[in-house]
Amino acid sequence: MKKSLFITGTDTGIGKTFVTGYLAALLRNNGINAVPYKPIQSGGINTNGKLLSEDVAFYQSLTSLPYSQEELCTYCLEDAVSPHLAIKKANKNVEIAAIKKQLTKLQAENDFVLVEGAGGLAVPLLDEQERLYMTTDLIRDLQLPLLIVTEPHLGMINHTLMTVAYAQLKEIPIIGFIVNNMPRTPTRMQQDNIEMIEKISGFPILGMIPPMKEPIVANTNKMIESEDEVINLPLLFEKIEIFSLKKEEV
Repeated sequence: MKKSLFITGTDTGIGKTFVTGYLAALLRNNGINAVPYKPIQSGGINTNGKLLSEDVAFYQSLTSLPYSQEELCTYCLEDAVSPHLAIKKANKNVEIAAIKKQLTKLQAENDFVLVEGAGGLAVPLLDEQERLYMTTDLIRDLQLPLLIVTEPHLGMINHTLMTVAYAQLKEIPIIGFIVNNMPRTPTRMQQDNIEMIEKISGFPILGMIPPMKEPIVANTNKMIESEDEVINLPLLFEKIEIFSLKKEEV
């Protein structure tokens, strides 16, 4: 297969990490050698002088991954602020080439790599004298299609469509949406929200994940093992395949 995609969200805290970990565990449960990758994490937890990437820890709590934190998160920063500011505060030298190299390695060793961004699309990663490097620049440099995570709350249509418009402005290919925290029995507003983002954007809903009760990890794994089809994997693969074919034509 050798597939990859980039996962972003319509807002901070929308559930990108949960969806990334869920997809990795789901794919592995279906016999696909998948791995999540977080190039840059801000808000790392200082534990005995070492920064712990909470996102990587969550990935590892859902499924067994044969990689260390350093292999799944190239840059972990302590301050819970925008990556560009966290990098400045840590006086860290961040090399995009190192991210590309690690992604290439993970792609070579796995069937599917899920790359999770930090925050949404319009997030600066590097603010240097000679350049301002955004999340959209990273996606374009990694040559990945985009999966957008959203939630069915009030404001979903606006936030989701703005994310779509920004991605299109930056010429980033979109494969579709995953709706996180979608109730099994949605309200009229929630149902209308998902219908409208499909209708207006022209991109499909690839999955709708219901709210997870505590304990999150145990209940998530139970849902994965039950083969509850909340993710349309055939459609997800189809959209990524279309992107791959278009990429080859360029």
